[in-house]
This record gives sequence, structure tokens and C-alpha cells, in this order.
Amino acid sequence: MKDNLDSLVETISQLNAMQDADNDQRAVELYRAIFRNDVDINKLDFNYADHILGYVEFGVEKAEIDYRNYLRYLKMISPEAYLSHLDMFNEAIRSRDDENIEEDEE
Repeated sequence: MKDNLDSLVETISQLNAMQDADNDQRAVELYRAIFRNDVDINKLDFNYADHILGYVEFGVEKAEIDYRNYLRYLKMISPEAYLSHLDMFNEAIRSRDDENIEEDEE
């Protein structure tokens, strides 16, 4: 039984490491796209930002910083898109905070 539990813990640890590496890679690619002045918001969202926003909900501080930088870029290239993305970001923060409050109450 202990071996199975150790194996499960190791597998989860490996999956978390893979997800962290994927998030870091997407952030690098997002910054590269921003540096190259890519203005295809659909591509930026689908390939990079949506994934990073998911990590914001999980409370990953680096993801929050990356998404805030993306918001700054959007504000320059598309104020309309900026506002809708800001709403999504704020909702992710609220969701994260609400979940933390529920955990604290238990």
C-alpha cells in the first residue's frame, strides 16, 4: 500500500513539474509574440494567455505577473479587448480568492 501511495505522489509531482514547465514555455512564447508586436489577439489568447489565466486561478504568482503584462500590451493594441480581458482576469482572481476563503472556513 505504501509503495502505491509513494508512486502516486511521485506521479503527481512529475505532472505538476510538467505543467509548470508548460506554463513557463507559454509565458516565454507570449513575451516573444509581444516583443514581435503580434496583434492577433485570438492567437495570443488561444496559444498562450488563456492557459496562463488558468494558472492565475490556481494562485500561481508568476502567472499573475505574466497575465498583467499581457493586459498592459492589450491596453496598447486594443482597448476594447483589454477591458474584456481585464474582466476575465478579475474574475479569475475572485474565483481564486473565493476558493481560498472556503478552504480557510473548513
